[in-house]
Amino acid sequence: MSTCQSNLATSMTVSLREMRMVFERLLQVTRIESGLVPALRDCAVYSAALGGFARLPATLETISKATPSALSLEGSDDPVIHCGGQHAWLAADAALELAVEILKTGGRGIVTVRNAADIGELRVIEALAQRFGLKAIVAVGADRATIAVTPATDADEIALLDKIRRDGVDVDAALWWELYHRSAEALAPDSYLSRRHAGPIIVEADGKVIGRQDEDETDFSLLLADAPNSAVSAKH
Repeated sequence: MSTCQSNLATSMTVSLREMRMVFERLLQVTRIESGLVPALRDCAVYSAALGGFARLPATLETISKATPSALSLEGSDDPVIHCGGQHAWLAADAALELAVEILKTGGRGIVTVRNAADIGELRVIEALAQRFGLKAIVAVGADRATIAVTPATDADEIALLDKIRRDGVDVDAALWWELYHRSAEALAPDSYLSRRHAGPIIVEADGKVIGRQDEDETDFSLLLADAPNSAVSAKH
């Protein structure tokens, strides 16, 4: 993998692109509702960047049993999100967006989250808020966390994503490859049929290309390497 660089025998530096790709596939494997995947992927990226790489396998196990409908909202001025024992990541994006909306309308920008599993993971909101140019402070207690957002006043307060993009994130090599190979479960097995439907185009059994307008020099013979005799015959 060209975007991963080995540092020591037991550690690696993993790029932002590779983390996003692998974490998204892992979330697809959990069978979580597809609409939640992008938000949870970002939670995973920031959790890893903030030192939580080792917790990812356990977090994915918890999320695989998630019931997002268990979350509920109470109040409007100082709202409380009740998680019903669901993992904290399921509330993170909603809590942040709610706090941002309150701030925009002249409120204090404070939201409380209660009864979330692994509630300390709500600290990813401090990173997620940076895309809005905001500073978030997450105060975590035994069974609740309070999220407060304010405008960022220093460039360093909204620089984490740039740092990840520039430097990557260090991770134990064995853990990374475990996650990487698990993520492959989200991929279709390699076959004649899967290759014909890979990427932005579809290649019919007779060689007709669907979904691409430009001309290029793609060697479609590779797609037919394992083709059934009937399909190869049809092309000729």
